[in-house]
Amino acid sequence: MKQDTSGETRERMRRLEGKTAWIVSSIAAAFALFYIYTAGFGLISTELHRGLYILFTMLLCFLLYPARKASPANRISLMDGILCLLVLIAVIYWILEFSEYATERVRNPLPADIVMGIIITVLSLEVARRTINWVLPILAAVFLLYAYFGRMVPGIMGHPGFPIVSIVESIGCDMSGIYGIVANTYATFVFPFIIFASFLKAAGAGDAIESLALAIAGGTRGGPAKVAVVSSGIIGSITGSSAANAVATGAYTIPLMKRTGYKAHVAAGVEAAASSGGQMLPPVMGAGAFLLATFTETAYVDIIKIAAIPAVLYFFSVGWMVHFIAGREGLKGLPKDQLPKLKTVILKQGYLLLPVVVILVLLIARYSPQKAAFGAIICTIVLSYVKKETRLGPRKLLDTLILAAKNSLVVGATAGTVGIIVGITLMAGIGIKFSALILGFSQGLLPLTIFLTAVASYIMGMGLTVTASYVVVSVLAVPALVELSVPIVAAHLVVFWYVETGQVTPPVALAAFAASGIARCDPNKAGFAAVRLASPLLITPVLFVYTPILLNGTMPAIIETIVSATIGFVAYAGMMQGFWLRRTPILERFLLGLGAVCLFIPSIYSDLVGVAIIAGVTALNRKHAI
Repeated sequence: MKQDTSGETRERMRRLEGKTAWIVSSIAAAFALFYIYTAGFGLISTELHRGLYILFTMLLCFLLYPARKASPANRISLMDGILCLLVLIAVIYWILEFSEYATERVRNPLPADIVMGIIITVLSLEVARRTINWVLPILAAVFLLYAYFGRMVPGIMGHPGFPIVSIVESIGCDMSGIYGIVANTYATFVFPFIIFASFLKAAGAGDAIESLALAIAGGTRGGPAKVAVVSSGIIGSITGSSAANAVATGAYTIPLMKRTGYKAHVAAGVEAAASSGGQMLPPVMGAGAFLLATFTETAYVDIIKIAAIPAVLYFFSVGWMVHFIAGREGLKGLPKDQLPKLKTVILKQGYLLLPVVVILVLLIARYSPQKAAFGAIICTIVLSYVKKETRLGPRKLLDTLILAAKNSLVVGATAGTVGIIVGITLMAGIGIKFSALILGFSQGLLPLTIFLTAVASYIMGMGLTVTASYVVVSVLAVPALVELSVPIVAAHLVVFWYVETGQVTPPVALAAFAASGIARCDPNKAGFAAVRLASPLLITPVLFVYTPILLNGTMPAIIETIVSATIGFVAYAGMMQGFWLRRTPILERFLLGLGAVCLFIPSIYSDLVGVAIIAGVTALNRKHAI
């Protein structure tokens, strides 16, 4: 089933003109400005903070996204106007009445509370349907039916069922559903970073990152592909959308790879694998990382520290794969006269990357993520004035605010519907029940539990956005992993990594299919190339559970794990691409794979065996190369 990428959803937006366009743009700019203010200064009530986020997001979704493909693309329909009015009534009612409801009417709601709760529930489903696709609202509808008809569900997943009033209260009246933790995380953390990414791009930081990557890696073997790995990873971390990033950076890197000899489907696969990894790379890590920090009650700066080494290892392994592809195909780097000089790039464009440093410094200083985003936005605006061509003047500032609000909708549109799923899960205890179901299937065996979690993550990742699939799978599968003594942060990271597999794995492979459009190749061939390159996504989460790679051990053990995993991923890359110092026959590929497995096993003895095997393959390669 096809899922819309953020790039595709922007293409489906209405192209409004005249006064209507001015009104919608004003709403979008006000939306972004308000949450820049709250990121920097806070000072508003919780219900206003969450309610206005839902209100702005839904208004813009109904105003910008037509209900059907056949709907007019240049004007707003009467029905959309009615839906906007209903959103205004329902959300403003909730903001004004929540305090009294929470103190006096919990479990004894007024009829108006229930009516408004039903309205916002239906509108949440419709916003997700028209902005993303049918998958998420259908899944939410299944959860709603489960809450009501629980008595008809057999076995461990059954329950007595809840009356409609209780269901509506849980998801539409209090702060455990639509106005709950997901909306709060999006409004507090995710949206300010989306705004920051928009400002950074408007100031020209994307070009600076690509130039820097080109200067560092462009002249090495397979240089253009390494440029794609570095630039797409860094930019993907900031933008937070695999498919949109594959299109944005791929427009430059894919033609460059093709010109230097990479096959079209391989070039698309490289871009997809790198773009998908961006959401695991600190400091931003996409929208899901903020939810991960919230769910685990872990400081975001600590999440960055924990996630950094696995993310770097992922890009390290993808980099070695493209290096081995280049060796196998006899591809060279770019000539020196086509490369920018590193010193020149740093002096002329390096200042544009300082806002990312500002984020890291503020997070390390224990400022909140939203304060860090606020500081980085201000820093970006100030630094843009260093040169005329990057200057964010009043008109460009306004356009960037509007674009940031529009860019946020593909994430924000899921807030209400994912909130419904989370609310029902908490209400019916689905997490505990599903955990027991997984443990029953796996017989309490951790490897099998991890495998079932990976399968569930992949299936959800095919039809949902990465953020939505992470939330759904985490509330269902994480309790099972925790029950088997997996630390909670590691359990969430296992899910967080596995849901990314849907971005590169056919039949959906959103990032790969997006890149294939630029490469002009068969989408499925691009998808299978991306799977091979991104296959460390499947291995690394296992290391989270069985090794101290997440910095949860003694320093000697951590260092040993990092060194062995690094060597192991190089050997794994050689095995996957059939190249070491030369093309490798089947036996040598098998030995490289065996050596990698030994190095991934958390034991100094297996590490020594792995190193010995790889050394033997290296000696064989040298002998035949002479």
